[in-house]
Amino acid sequence: MNGGSMAVGAPPRERLIERALALIVEGEIATGEAAGRARALLDQWRSKSVEHAAAVQEAHERWDALGGMASDLRAHFDEPEAALVANAAAAATTSTHRQQRRKMLLSVAAFLGTGLVAGRGVQWYWQQPVFRAAYETRTAQMLKVTLTDGRGDASGSQLDLAPQSAIDVTLYRQRRTVDMAHGEVRFEVARDTTRPFHVRTRGASIEVVGTAFTVRDRGGPLTVGVENGHVRVRVSPRDGATGAEAEVIDLRMGDLLEIQDGHAAAVRQTDTAALSAWRSGWLVFENTPLGDALAAVNSYRARPIVSTNSRIDAMRLSGRFRTNDSDGLVAVLPTILPLATEPRPDGSVALRVR
Repeated sequence: MNGGSMAVGAPPRERLIERALALIVEGEIATGEAAGRARALLDQWRSKSVEHAAAVQEAHERWDALGGMASDLRAHFDEPEAALVANAAAAATTSTHRQQRRKMLLSVAAFLGTGLVAGRGVQWYWQQPVFRAAYETRTAQMLKVTLTDGRGDASGSQLDLAPQSAIDVTLYRQRRTVDMAHGEVRFEVARDTTRPFHVRTRGASIEVVGTAFTVRDRGGPLTVGVENGHVRVRVSPRDGATGAEAEVIDLRMGDLLEIQDGHAAAVRQTDTAALSAWRSGWLVFENTPLGDALAAVNSYRARPIVSTNSRIDAMRLSGRFRTNDSDGLVAVLPTILPLATEPRPDGSVALRVR
């Protein structure tokens, strides 16, 4: 093996470890006869001296420390007719393509040899996602998602998306993250103390281990309601605020929190399960600003109910309404609020102050 391919300036013992790692890596990620040849060469190389044997032992310990990294590397270095070469004599007669692949392989070995001690190899491994997906619902569409984050026979986390919602899910070996763009999502998180579950939103980040809670973001206040368990909310500082630290608020069963413009209102106790009543075909509002309520109602309508001024948006609405009967809400609004409704030719409905 050509020592010039190894880390420049590495001490003699480290160069021996890198040579051993090159053969170990090839034996793990190559296929068929190439893997067998690499293992045979490793055995021959190990028997040459006590120093070689010690280097192989150290190389195995470094490789084993990375656990399943072999599968990640195999995805980058696999080829249909695997022919990674492990000795300099064969490398001199192989094709240019194989020489290039060999250079990549030796670079990996050198990286593991010189970087693993400092933790870079392990850091790289744990930062690689094991699952990534985006989910989005249309008007009047709901979606149930089961994640692949369950331990053993336990089921994974359950995510229920209300209409007009969008999220990105990324699972890592040590954490789980959901980036929520907008909408409403109920989370029933599979408990896993080794992998915290983070929900990142427009106005806050939410961390849990195992619980059920709902997050609503329809453009107005961000609402977080906990049905059971415990979540920790970090309120994002208002845009333009310099030097402000994130406010941290712990929520438990029955707690509801509203956040707007970097400010968190007082936590209050309520029926937090009502936040996700849309899963059963209901919209439940409790002293909700009408502008926010309309955003939820309109996620089920092809033609929206439109507010014509900010005074209407600020009116408060309480009650239970069927998600499939928004026309019934239009009919009842003038009886509970000082409003008049005005149907438009395109099917939308305008609200005006009486």
